[in-house]
Amino acid sequence: MALDLIDGKQALSIAEIVAPYVDIMEVGTPLLKVEGIKIIEALKKRHPNKVLLADTKTMDVGALEAKFDAGADIMTVCAAAGIETISAAINEAERQGKQAMVDFIGIEDKISRAKQITSLKPHYFNLHTAIDIQMAKRKSFEEVGAFSKEFSVPLAIAGGLVPEDIAALMPFNPAILIFGGFVTSASDPKGAVLEINKEIDSVLS
Repeated sequence: MALDLIDGKQALSIAEIVAPYVDIMEVGTPLLKVEGIKIIEALKKRHPNKVLLADTKTMDVGALEAKFDAGADIMTVCAAAGIETISAAINEAERQGKQAMVDFIGIEDKISRAKQITSLKPHYFNLHTAIDIQMAKRKSFEEVGAFSKEFSVPLAIAGGLVPEDIAALMPFNPAILIFGGFVTSASDPKGAVLEINKEIDSVLS
């Protein structure tokens, strides 16, 4: 559940509603920029048993941003960052018993870049379709299929997902499906999450 919002109170309110029905709560980049690490601290205090993902989109000082002092369990580092930065983030996360997710947002030749990163042993690859691209292009999951065949790194998939996408994605065995706007913009966030879970259960049964 991605909290891609800019209002901390709204984010905490939605998190309270959906927490019983999701595995991971993500502090989206806009929320992290506006509220700072205090929003991570607040979420962890309220939901200590939930995995928290901080969408830091780190481009530099990988080890520093991976220190997780605020309580995040997973952080994101951009695939576009230097290999040294990606390696530093992964190594620091590993040292603390946490995880680093490499986000391929903005990368054109994702397969080639992933081949350069795989040896660093990232915990996840995130195939993330930017919001601006979502608005301009037809949705396609061809890259997901290519990644699932080429790499053993667990896959996270994000970017405009709706329940109707689940049947197309599950054959690729994604580790994480990240839903944001479908829930945060819904008049009934709990109902939206339950719809997602129902679809997942239906596809897996």
